[in-house]
Amino acid sequence: MDVDGVLTDGRLFHLVDQGGRLVELKGLDSQDGLALAWLARRGIRTGIISGRSSEGVAARAKMLRMSFIVQGVTDKLPAFEAILREAGLQARQAAFIGDDLPDLPVLRRAGWAIAVRNARPELRRAAHTVTRAPGGRGAVREVVETLLRAQGHWAELLRQYGGD
Repeated sequence: MDVDGVLTDGRLFHLVDQGGRLVELKGLDSQDGLALAWLARRGIRTGIISGRSSEGVAARAKMLRMSFIVQGVTDKLPAFEAILREAGLQARQAAFIGDDLPDLPVLRRAGWAIAVRNARPELRRAAHTVTRAPGGRGAVREVVETLLRAQGHWAELLRQYGGD
């Protein structure tokens, strides 16, 4: 998945620390994070391909046990192809979630192409699925729930939390 606009709402907050260095802050949805942790526990590998580089995003991705962390690439398709090779998957076996034009080539290649609700129109048109939730506001959680339901794991997960 992309980061800015998918795991975040796309806003970047820039502050200057006491040493005069620029510090970038991003807000990540905690329910998206919990959902990604559920996938990791089930052995479903996740990852990010981002045009920007952020130590904070890398740390969060590691915390969520993401298998693939690629940052600082504007041409995302070669990174996606490399991930497929490393994972031993065909493109039809992989999903990708995006929101903006740099994500479009990967979206067109992925077996399950997902655009967040507030994605650019070109991505929404190319996607198999458009989330009801916008990026950074539960879109990833929505995708994970859809996947877990489709695989028959949702009821078991609810039982773990004392749900129906």
